[in-house]
Amino acid sequence: MSSQLKTLEDYLGVKLFERKNRKLTLTEAGKITLDYVNKINTLGQELIKVVDERSFSNEVHLSIGALDSIPKHLICDIVDFAHKKTGCFLSIYEDSSEELLRQLLGHSIELIISDHEVRRLDNRKVFCKEILKKPIFAYAAPKYKDLKKRFPLCLDGVSCIVPTIHSKIRSDIESFFHFKKIKPKMIAETQDTSLQKILAAKGDGVVFLPEFTTKELVQNKSLIKLGKLEDIYSSYYLIYGNRVFDNPALDLILKQDFGRMRLG
Repeated sequence: MSSQLKTLEDYLGVKLFERKNRKLTLTEAGKITLDYVNKINTLGQELIKVVDERSFSNEVHLSIGALDSIPKHLICDIVDFAHKKTGCFLSIYEDSSEELLRQLLGHSIELIISDHEVRRLDNRKVFCKEILKKPIFAYAAPKYKDLKKRFPLCLDGVSCIVPTIHSKIRSDIESFFHFKKIKPKMIAETQDTSLQKILAAKGDGVVFLPEFTTKELVQNKSLIKLGKLEDIYSSYYLIYGNRVFDNPALDLILKQDFGRMRLG
């Protein structure tokens, strides 16, 4: 090992170690070199994992991550489109934004479906494409039908179920209430839109969602539309990075105009 380190020092033309109190410690050049060695090792492990998972079979495999806040209808429409067009095998994961980004950068997944844009990550190239922008409506169980008459002022003091505080749509909804001088009664918060709809259908309160996510519940009269929140929209994005291998299923998704598709 010592001879290999000496060879590396000679090749780089710098001292990687210095002796202090009978101990070898890294020089500044040594610390920088160690950092690069760790990165090379990590990239090597990622390469082995990616190649091993793909096995270079003829079957197209697409790994997608989605936030809990993404409507299940949208996830289903995207993966259904990819599968029908390419016959790909799909792996679908739900997790936090931070964890999904880590997996994207590590090439464990190839695409993230998100409801917010991603910030620039140093020199790591991550791209973000908006695929939908939909207005938000208020929905509730039929027993709330009288609220239609004076919407949205009728929401003052009414039980509401909202997204969690870190969500952009939560901030937009609260700004809407503040501007309209409405003070609803917040009884629950959850990022899971499916849970929001279940609670609303049980009569627990009013929820705020895009129209395409509630079609079935409105059709079977479990929910009714109370009204539209003016100038409040929910946007959805595809987040992806530099690819190690081409993937026809991913290419199709990135090229598709989901705004023109019938969702839900």
